[in-house]
Parts: sequence; C-alpha cells; structure tokens
Amino acid sequence: MNKKLFFLFTMIFAVFAFTSCQTGSEVKSETTVKPEKKKVVEKKIKTAEEWAEYYTAKGEEALTVKDGKAADFNLAIENFTKAVESYPTSPTVYFNLGLAYQINGNDVEAVKNYNKALDINPDYAIPVINKASIYANKLEYNRAIEVCEKFLEKNPKNKTVLSAIAGFYLMRGDYMNAIQSVRQILIQDPSDPDALKNLGMIYYRKNDMGLARMVTYNSMKINEKDPGLNNNMGVLYASQGDDSLAMLRFQHAVNMDPKNKSANYNIGTIAAKYGDMERAFVNFSIVLSQDPDNINARIGLAMTLSGLERFADAEKEIQKVLDKDPNNAIAVFNLGVLYYDHMNKKVEAKRLFRKYMSLAPDVSDDHIVHQYMKDNVQIRPVEE
Repeated sequence: MNKKLFFLFTMIFAVFAFTSCQTGSEVKSETTVKPEKKKVVEKKIKTAEEWAEYYTAKGEEALTVKDGKAADFNLAIENFTKAVESYPTSPTVYFNLGLAYQINGNDVEAVKNYNKALDINPDYAIPVINKASIYANKLEYNRAIEVCEKFLEKNPKNKTVLSAIAGFYLMRGDYMNAIQSVRQILIQDPSDPDALKNLGMIYYRKNDMGLARMVTYNSMKINEKDPGLNNNMGVLYASQGDDSLAMLRFQHAVNMDPKNKSANYNIGTIAAKYGDMERAFVNFSIVLSQDPDNINARIGLAMTLSGLERFADAEKEIQKVLDKDPNNAIAVFNLGVLYYDHMNKKVEAKRLFRKYMSLAPDVSDDHIVHQYMKDNVQIRPVEE
C-alpha cells in the first residue's frame, strides 16, 4: 500500500503503522518486584518497598483492559500515588504515576513525576523518552529532541534513548540524523533488533522500499519472534497489496504481544477494509486503551462505529480528534461523510467538505469530495 490516503466505506483513513522503538509513551508500568515473586498479600506486608509493590500491582490491575472492562485511570492514579507515598525514594514509582497521568491526558502532572524520577536517578532512560513523547505528541519535535539530547550528553551510548531520538528525528523529517542515531546503536551491536526496526522504518518513510525490505528481512533472520519485526514485515506485505500475508504477520505480532499498538492498529485497518467492523472495533479499542492520543486509531474507531451504525458514538469519537486538532483533514472529511450519509446534516457536511478542500489543496478533480458537494453521491441504504 502506498503512503496516500485511501478509502474505506467512503471514509478516508490513515496508513499502516510501522513499528519503531521508544518513540511514544511507554505503555506498561514498572514494578519494584522481580517477576518470579508471588503476588503480595496485604496482611503480610511489612516494609515500605512491599507496600509500594502492593499498590503498584493494584495500579496495574486498574489499567488492565479485560473482558470488556475499561481501564480505570482514576483508580490507577490513586494506587500509584499510594505507592509513591509508601516508597518516595524509588524512581520507578514516580515513573508509574507519571505514566498513569500521561495516558489519562494530564501532561503537566506526568512531566512533574517524570522529573521527580529523574531527580532520584538521572540515568533513568524511560522517563526521558516519555517526557519527550509528550512534546512529540503535540508536534513539538524540536523540544522532544532537546530532552533526549540533554540526556545523551551524559549517556551518549544509551541505546534506548538513541532509538527514541531517531524516531523523533524521523517525525521531523530529518532522515540523515535519524539514520545517524540508529548507526550509533548498530556500532555497539550490529544485530540490535530495536535499531534494525527503526532503520527499516526510516527507509519505509523515505519510500525506499527496497532497503526497507532488505533491512526487515535480514532482521527477521536474527529474531523472527520479535513482535515489532513481524508487524513491520506485515506492513511491507501490505505495501505490495498482499493483505492476507500482512494480516498473518500482524496476527503473529499480537500473539507474541497482545497489546502491541502497531499490530493491533494494523489488524483493525485491514479488518475494517474488509467489513469486519466488530473485530476492527476491538483492535482499535486496545490501541486507545494504552494511547488515548492516537489520532489514527481514534479515527479508525469512529469509522468502525459508523460501520456498526452507532452514528452518534462515531460523531463523538471524531469530535475528540477535532477538539485536539481542529485542522485534521482526515477527521474533517470523515465527519462530513458521517453527517451527509447518516445524520441528515447536509449543510454542516458541505461546510466540512469545503474546509477539507482548504486543508488538502492537492485534492484531485475526481476526488469523491467533489461528488458530495454536487450531491452526486449515492448514499448507501441502511440495512433493516
């Protein structure tokens, strides 16, 4: 599939998600216990560290999406706050609290807690990445890069932050510095899977599909069980028009990592393309449960809701996108389609279509938006 926008049920949607490493919010909290330890039982708790472990486990449980139960961000924040109060000298508990605030949309409190974690341990890389991602999510790529650069001044070989800054350079469109950052990792470890994933993504974004395929194929030989690499292989199959093999790779990625955001997003994209809206709804919901600011996933969710004839819910989801980004051309167009096709709001729809054309000046003469403006679109009947 090329990088252009494509149509799904007369709705413009976004391209597949190619996995990079550490360029967005960390979506799992860190515990102060080793994985092999048994679950902490409250009545046996004695030390401050054990209390922190207990409340951390409770916070993680509140964030778990299972059997249709949504994440409870307020309960997670409450428990992570108790963990901080129990063990205020641990940088990990501050990171977890910051993460809960970040995925709940409170960036100010998130940064405050990430900074506290870094005050305790200046070499702690993950809060640096999440703090930088907050700026990147606001398209402030220079600030995101500055956060990483400051850390790398004292930790120049930190592979995690080098991966992150490569991603931020890529978001800024600076391919040269993105490749240079990845190379600094590969000098240390030529088979580093995260660096290879980023390198493949850089070539993909540059539309150099030959190099993207070569890097990804070679990476798969090194670590065929890496979910990110399987996802990226799926994107390459999709770019060749082979949705069947693409879906197989995306599913492999999800089997290895059920919460993999890129793979879940991509499964949702293909499922929606072929009309399986129930499945698409589940996958887009998984993405948004971890990353509520993911605009493409929210547009995808709105599209599936429309396909499920939940038009009012679809409108709410698109409006959430426009509340954050009023000039998002894809959301503007999709809301116009929703109003025109399903909600009998043609005046509002045409206003949105005019806005879309102003936001997307490369709209061709045969673009469907012109058919809408001329009332030449045959509206699909709603099944009874």
